[in-house]
Amino acid sequence: MKKTMIVLTALLTAGFLATNAFAWGHGKGKRGGCGGQGYNAMASLTPEQQTELKTLRQKFIDETYETRAAMMDKHQQIRLLMETSSPDKAKLEKLSNEMLDLKKAVQDKRIDFVLEAKKIAPELNMSAFGHGRGGFGKGGYGNKGGGFGSCPWSTGGQAVTQ
Repeated sequence: MKKTMIVLTALLTAGFLATNAFAWGHGKGKRGGCGGQGYNAMASLTPEQQTELKTLRQKFIDETYETRAAMMDKHQQIRLLMETSSPDKAKLEKLSNEMLDLKKAVQDKRIDFVLEAKKIAPELNMSAFGHGRGGFGKGGYGNKGGGFGSCPWSTGGQAVTQ
């Protein structure tokens, strides 16, 4: 009876661990890549288009840097104020409104960015660019040269391999 219990426990444990491992999905496509469109969409562009898009992306990042930094500062202030024993509602509302204004400013710049990017490469779906993890407007995660996974525009047209 003891042996049966031990075997059953071992099988259940292995099953739980396997379920957790399979929950991650397959490969880079699930957790990174080229902003939702995949490597092929960017690879189909000319080197000039890739360079122009990379330059445009950097311009967007540079132009929105201070606004995004201010947003992070407001977010931190709100978080710290909420942790106090008696948060000041008026201050929170003021900070929240300031945060909304900053978000709108970044969103307006993002619209300009996407419209310019559509002029460079109209065949790409620019709605995915400029936001989200691994998106065109945000930094990649753990990639060489500050790029995005195996996207060709992270190194001026050459795919980056980890």
